[in-house]
Amino acid sequence: MRDFLFNLITHIPYRESPMRAPRYAMQELMQYELFYLVGGSKEADISKIKTDLAEIVVSEGGVFKEKQVVEKRKMAYEIKRENRGFYVAQRFNLDEPEKIQSINKKIGLYPNILRALIVRAEELPELTSREEREAKATKEKKAEIKKPVKIEEKTITPKPVAEGQPKETAMVEKTPEKVEKLDEEDINKKLEEILNI
Repeated sequence: MRDFLFNLITHIPYRESPMRAPRYAMQELMQYELFYLVGGSKEADISKIKTDLAEIVVSEGGVFKEKQVVEKRKMAYEIKRENRGFYVAQRFNLDEPEKIQSINKKIGLYPNILRALIVRAEELPELTSREEREAKATKEKKAEIKKPVKIEEKTITPKPVAEGQPKETAMVEKTPEKVEKLDEEDINKKLEEILNI
């Protein structure tokens, strides 16, 4: 209300008021992930490509985080006569979300990459390398194998018995759960038996 009255008196439009902070100053830093694909034939130039793309983002006000993931993979389909490539992912913060469009344009015009994508990183999982993901998966598998086998006990109540027949007593049945521990060799042997290889 105070801004409105001040603007009314001084005849300055409300949007340009000196007392009103700019929109981007009130916003938090947004976290984004830059993901791009470099062709396998450009392996020698990959460090230069990474620095060039980092300069594009930094020139627009982006601040990169330290973690960077680079993986060499076979692509699902051929892009510009390349069937292998380097996937590079890195996160950065940007205080002005409006600049994402100009970053996308500049990266799209950069000739040494095959594909590029910038997404908001709020809902994405943590950025991890292939080795870290594999180590986590094996750790989870080991935790599953070490779980103890539980034995359930069931109590059976006797049915009413006529006089002259012997009485049954309560019996306890134990039903263990079957837990098979199979490793890759056992699975491969079973597959060979089934497929008659």
